[in-house]
Amino acid sequence: MLFSHLPSTVLVSIAALAVAARFISGDSTVVVHEPAAAAPSDEASIDGGGGFSLPLVRRRFTTSTLDVVKEENQLPAPSHDGGDDHVAIAGEKKLLVPLYGRSQRSTYLVQLRIGTPTDHQILPCRYVLFDTGSDLSWTQCDPCTSCSSAPYPPHDTSKSLTFRRLSRLDPMCEACSANGGRRCLFKRRYGDGGTVSGDLVSDIFRFSLTGDDDDGDQFERDVVFGCATVEDCRAVRGYSTGILALGNGRPSFVAQLGVDRFSYCIPASEDVDDERSASYLRFGSHARTTGKRAPFRQDGSGYAVRLKSVVYQQGSRLNQQQPVPIFAGAGEEAAAAMPMLVDSGTTLLWLPGSVFYPLQRRIEEDISLKRRYDLARPSIYCYTGNMSDVEAVSVTLSFDGGVDLELFGNALFFADEGDGDGDDWVCLAAAAGNRAILGVYPPRNVNVGYDLSSMEIAFDHDHCSVIVT
Repeated sequence: MLFSHLPSTVLVSIAALAVAARFISGDSTVVVHEPAAAAPSDEASIDGGGGFSLPLVRRRFTTSTLDVVKEENQLPAPSHDGGDDHVAIAGEKKLLVPLYGRSQRSTYLVQLRIGTPTDHQILPCRYVLFDTGSDLSWTQCDPCTSCSSAPYPPHDTSKSLTFRRLSRLDPMCEACSANGGRRCLFKRRYGDGGTVSGDLVSDIFRFSLTGDDDDGDQFERDVVFGCATVEDCRAVRGYSTGILALGNGRPSFVAQLGVDRFSYCIPASEDVDDERSASYLRFGSHARTTGKRAPFRQDGSGYAVRLKSVVYQQGSRLNQQQPVPIFAGAGEEAAAAMPMLVDSGTTLLWLPGSVFYPLQRRIEEDISLKRRYDLARPSIYCYTGNMSDVEAVSVTLSFDGGVDLELFGNALFFADEGDGDGDDWVCLAAAAGNRAILGVYPPRNVNVGYDLSSMEIAFDHDHCSVIVT
């Protein structure tokens, strides 16, 4: 999720679409849990170097993509108030984008249990969004006096023998504390107008490395995290109860693990109800960092690569038009490139208006489809048509290090049933902001590896799902 400057105009998020990527080649949402496939033996273990892999659990939803876009289009710009509530933390500028999807679409979360039970009962599972743009993990905690509706109750700290609140004197408290007297408090404010706040605490995070509840927990780590007692963040509604922070910063889960690399790969296939996809969030020696690499720099709590060009192309593979540069940095000067966040907590592609609007106009000119206007949401670019009408359109993002990511089909558009008039709609799956962000969905079936020692992000085409029938 986006620790960055946010657009001063209305924010639009087109969320959780089925994305085709070729690498160098509300609250009423219904949630269905699909367990991960059985893990290969090398994944379901901790090696001598401390490497391990966490299975990503697939969650399915029933909600209209266009409805979500309309909801997100109403989100206000970030608020910057003063006083003690205005804590100097990156969360003030972060946009938290929910990964909702259509009825057969899904998103991937990390399953964990928190604490040590006071009796012999089994700890309840919690599901959190893994986010490379956040520096502090958090989850809803009881009593949650003002929290979003979630499918799981807030974490009950009274049932854990290992729970403790951090004092103001704790060194970790310095990284993310708000004004709380002797208590160590935290607060994050997001670009969607929501906030999350509570106590900074520690407890044991317990993970299953197989994705099978019957196998118990194979990895445990004492973790400092936020225990949210006030939360109105849209990202947790309907599916997750918080965030597993993988960004920069001392309280980050990655920093607390002490690993220097991690990776993830989101499968492209999720259309068959009875299939179970296995994909992993890998740490340490388990992380995969093969492929071409783009140098990154720290950007708040996130990781930013240099976007060197955005190139548009239209036509079939046998009859393509000449590529059209939409954005092209001149020469090798650092100022010529545009910083782009690589952010697993954001869903799709965001581009500055100076890049997005010329791209949008060129696409609209070539597809020659009738524009459909939602008078309440004029910034949503939808057209009468279907995916076959836009299959010849592609956009290539080029980064330092010789990395090229070509997006086409469902990476750039999504289909919707429209306003009920019987016509199919196809809508542009990109948004205008005041900076560039590459979310988790465009590079599906691409392994994204973060090498923190060399400060590089590796991109490698990979069939990252294991299908079990």
